[in-house]
Amino acid sequence: MQIQLDQPDLIDASRARRLRFGDAYGPHIAILNARGARYDGGADAPDLSLKWIPQGAARYRTEGKSYTLREDVQLLLNRGQPYTLDMHHPSESFVVFFDRALADTAWTSLTRRDEPFPEVPSIAGLSPAPLRKTLAQLRVEAQRPDPSGDRLTELALAVLSDVAALTFERRDMLTRVPSLRRATREELLRRLARAETYLVRAHAAATLEGAADAAALSQFHLIRIFRAVYGETPLAWSCGKRLEVARNAVLLTDESIEEIAHRTGYESRTAFDRAFQRRFGEPPGGLRARR
Repeated sequence: MQIQLDQPDLIDASRARRLRFGDAYGPHIAILNARGARYDGGADAPDLSLKWIPQGAARYRTEGKSYTLREDVQLLLNRGQPYTLDMHHPSESFVVFFDRALADTAWTSLTRRDEPFPEVPSIAGLSPAPLRKTLAQLRVEAQRPDPSGDRLTELALAVLSDVAALTFERRDMLTRVPSLRRATREELLRRLARAETYLVRAHAAATLEGAADAAALSQFHLIRIFRAVYGETPLAWSCGKRLEVARNAVLLTDESIEEIAHRTGYESRTAFDRAFQRRFGEPPGGLRARR
């Protein structure tokens, strides 16, 4: 297997470099980690690719849709999917490309079915936490003065495994979106992703009106989609996500329960304990005592 690390720098050319690791004749992974103050261009994507803008912002256009990426939002493009990219202020892009053989192997490993990696709707949204964490670790390794080829390969394969799981989840979600036409279901799934991003970023300050505005849907329509896909309303989903973060903190850290409650948006320990018990069947103190 070969992994290629290409780091062009349009702001400071002295920082640019290109490295290759592994066997040139096996499956390949390419990492494009670029910096630029202004870039307009486009390409076909021969490989499955995951786009991320960890610093600054950029706009991707593909299949008649426009996606603005910044911070923790990623965009997954199918093989052979053409796109254009606009970057009009200092920004950093981080893109991982996976060849057909690797993508198909990851999909077969996940599903236990001998079939190619499927196409999914292009959606700009928050990826699951494990994928975001591994992608960030891959970026850290790529930017070391002397990156390890083995470590880059390991992390890139972990990213691909998480991408396969995300694709599986999105295909399943697509079947639950309430519409007869596939094109409508795909568009509603994109809008759902925008509402999810708003709910996660707004944290405890999230409102139904804000989520509906982010999705460009009426509040009634957004509630209907959330119930169909997740079985609960947007604010209940948001609360559940915050409580899952809190539960992991209770189990895996020594942070005080009062600090966890405050960090996850609860004004008092009493309110946090009550919500936690409703969600998980026991108070946070009881869970910590059993860990």
